[in-house]
Amino acid sequence: MKNALARSTLLVLVLLVALPAPAEEQAVLLHTAPSRAEADQPLKLEGTLVDDANRMSELVIRYRGPGEQYTDTPLERQYGDLYRGAIPAEHMVPPGVEYYVEGILKSGERVPLFQTSARPTRVLVAGELPRTKTPVAETREPPPPPPPAKGTPRPTKKPADRDDDALAVLAADLPEGEPAAVPTPAPRTGGRKSGAPAPSKSTPASAPASKPAPVAAAPVESPPEASSEPSTAPASKSSVQRSELEEDLALYSAEDPLALATRHAESVARVPAIAATLGREQLQALGARTVADVLDVVPGLTVSRDVQGFHRVAVRGLRNDAEVLFLLNGHRLNNFFDGRALMNLPVENLDRVEVIRGPGSALYGAGAFLAVVNLVTDHSEGVRVTASGGGFPNQDESAGLTLDGHASTGLTAGNLKLYGDLDVWSQGGDSVAIDQDALSADTLNQELREADQPAGRTHDERLLFNVGVGMSYNLGDAGRVSSSVRFITEDRQALMGLFDSVGEDSELSWSVALLDVEYERPVAEGIVLRLRGYGDQQNTRRLFQITPDKFRTGDAANQIFPEGMLEQTRVTVRTLGLGADTDMALGSANRLSLGVVAEMQMLGNYEYATNYTVDNRMRPTLAPPEGLVDVTELADGAATRRMTLGFFAQDQWTVVEPLTLTFGVRVDATQLPTTDDDGVINGTRLVPSINPRVGLVFAATDSLVLKALYGRAFRSPTLQELVESIPNSDYNQGRFEGNPLLSPATVDTVELGVDLIQAAGDSRVRLRGNAFYERFHSPIIPVDITGNIIPLRNRELGVRVYGVEAEARLEASKRANAWVNASFFRAEDLELPSQSRLLTDTPQARFNAGVSMPIGDWVNFDVVVRAGAERRNNSRSVLELIRRYEIPAYSLITAQLRTEPIAEHFEAALVAQNLFDHDLRDDVPRPDRVPGLLPREGQSVYLTLRARY
Repeated sequence: MKNALARSTLLVLVLLVALPAPAEEQAVLLHTAPSRAEADQPLKLEGTLVDDANRMSELVIRYRGPGEQYTDTPLERQYGDLYRGAIPAEHMVPPGVEYYVEGILKSGERVPLFQTSARPTRVLVAGELPRTKTPVAETREPPPPPPPAKGTPRPTKKPADRDDDALAVLAADLPEGEPAAVPTPAPRTGGRKSGAPAPSKSTPASAPASKPAPVAAAPVESPPEASSEPSTAPASKSSVQRSELEEDLALYSAEDPLALATRHAESVARVPAIAATLGREQLQALGARTVADVLDVVPGLTVSRDVQGFHRVAVRGLRNDAEVLFLLNGHRLNNFFDGRALMNLPVENLDRVEVIRGPGSALYGAGAFLAVVNLVTDHSEGVRVTASGGGFPNQDESAGLTLDGHASTGLTAGNLKLYGDLDVWSQGGDSVAIDQDALSADTLNQELREADQPAGRTHDERLLFNVGVGMSYNLGDAGRVSSSVRFITEDRQALMGLFDSVGEDSELSWSVALLDVEYERPVAEGIVLRLRGYGDQQNTRRLFQITPDKFRTGDAANQIFPEGMLEQTRVTVRTLGLGADTDMALGSANRLSLGVVAEMQMLGNYEYATNYTVDNRMRPTLAPPEGLVDVTELADGAATRRMTLGFFAQDQWTVVEPLTLTFGVRVDATQLPTTDDDGVINGTRLVPSINPRVGLVFAATDSLVLKALYGRAFRSPTLQELVESIPNSDYNQGRFEGNPLLSPATVDTVELGVDLIQAAGDSRVRLRGNAFYERFHSPIIPVDITGNIIPLRNRELGVRVYGVEAEARLEASKRANAWVNASFFRAEDLELPSQSRLLTDTPQARFNAGVSMPIGDWVNFDVVVRAGAERRNNSRSVLELIRRYEIPAYSLITAQLRTEPIAEHFEAALVAQNLFDHDLRDDVPRPDRVPGLLPREGQSVYLTLRARY
């Protein structure tokens, strides 16, 4: 017996800590059902969707009137996570209506969000019940049984005898000629009527119950022989009928304590992630055109640009491209070589943008270190087309026009669903003068420019093409299969150049191909199995011009570069992966998610070439410089491959009705290079990592939820951080190169949060706040200590970050709302003396706010404000103390006029970004060489036209 118990205990422990899969949080609709409704009037319903995993493609109300079959009507997203819908008036007939709400996953599977078919919400409808044939009665299948003869004792129903057609039976069970007096439920105390004893199933049928005030009966057409006068039936009979109906409703109504407890428990049975979701309506109200515009208004996030023109997302004060995981429909976009992601896509074809702040490795594996951003495309039914154009009216002729077009569609034919989207973006871009760069003295001496001319101008030209198609086929009992293919290509110029000199003729290209195949099938009651295969390939070509045309080098200045000095890097990476996961319902209060993933990332090609030698002499063509280490040959190519095996288990357990606990762990084994005593790569090994996740959610009330979370995340050095080595010359100093001795970084995070939602009629207020503390161990943070090319290294004593984030949203109506969020953090490098620890790569304090209001019946006015505190450079090294800079506080205002749907199909929007043309600047690596720092976009104006069918 003891051995069997030990084996069982061991098996449970293995299941809880060994197997993996990105867990999907349980979704729920926060909704209060009405107790009664008026006949022949639509029943308007609304609710707040709580779904941190954002798996729902649509929501539907399943409803039926007396004697009817269940019918669907949509719950449509209004703004944010608020959904509204209505049960049509023709179905609102006495004695009532039943409904529940389901969500339809992207896979096509339906999941309950509020009540179920076995336990629907029942709403009383005031009015007189039909006594003989009525249009409603004619639709009953099967027809109701004949009414009992007068005087026949009414059988007492037991809960087990109540079927799903209870309303039809109640309607048919009334004696001939007796209209129904529909009760108005009195306020309940402890689930029963105030001041009245609880109805008892053992009470004789003739015993009167507490009599509520009846609602006036609405007359219903009756045959000539039936009297239209109100009934004068004995009070005892009507009281018995009302008591029975109330008793029936007491078991199923959303006002009942049991139902509230169930809904209450469901509303907190989810992972307590600190997350934000911006839906399509919010994206349009922001006036956002790209993903970067959206992320810059999320609390805790700051978007900046570097001299090469990459949009960089900092999270809570730390900025590293490899540490923010970007997903497109769940597929990773980050490049295996350098960790960057081609993420700044247009938002017109996106359904929503999902952001999880803080570490997500326990759910998504290595790389989800600072945050996770998932971009979800629109797969809804119909056809949508958008065209937009505009530019920078206050700039000179060097600023260009931006034109972009977008289209998306979804089509369902039987069990087959097809969808696709297309973005074409041609950007002329802003052009702002850069007064001085590292070569300012040289270009003046060589008479390549006049003294009153700037060193150069920013260049932000861009051509983007993004197309994706997919399908989903329902195999019935055999499950569902789906697949998608996407191709993204971008050609652009560098905003400024490679490092600290303007390179006007730089050319940067990037292409991404993604493939996903998934099979999903229910294998048993409460168990769903998913299998997924995926692959991608990314090709990048980055050609930087690091000196102007006709630049001369050498002691006698006899080395002339007609096209300037050039440096080019070509990289190809590939990924192949397989995954399997399952969700198991272990009772009504427990859910276990398990899964496994195996992934192989490979460097297919790496080329580094220049048109100059190490001693600055011209080459006829681009070629590898002397002394270049071929990374593809390190350890016979083993260093260019990375295999990852991951296992995940997560359990969500509702301990008591308001309290839900989450326990999860992800175990990864990651292939990393090994080195000899001289730091030379000589092989690879599997490095294990364990990332636990523990969460607690306490729903103090239906509207107040408290959260607590602990999580650990792990991130491996990128291939570039490990192996890239750049030969030193006079024109490429100040950059960092790879270090094979780098070790993985980890972070431990503790977060406390609170959510409060209050609603009154159509108005709703949502408040959120959270405090966090993060401790990073061995982080990879570049610190320039020599001004020359130096290897990266780990900060041994680590970094700590603490701060607060808060947001509030007032929704007065669908068209009128206001929101505000703010964040403050302190990030400290613990390896430095106390007076030099503060990290200020991004503003320590951020403030964002917006308001939308109607102007008449057809036009809406939106204003968005983005503000950041002053920034001063870090003081981590002597060089940083010498290279002082200061970026003043900024405030950017976006204003927009947009129409309501015109003829139900068309919309127009006119948006002005940076309305007052604020001078916004970003930091540069060498502020001593570029003292004006990096200028950003000025005022821009765009007109957008949308059509939807």
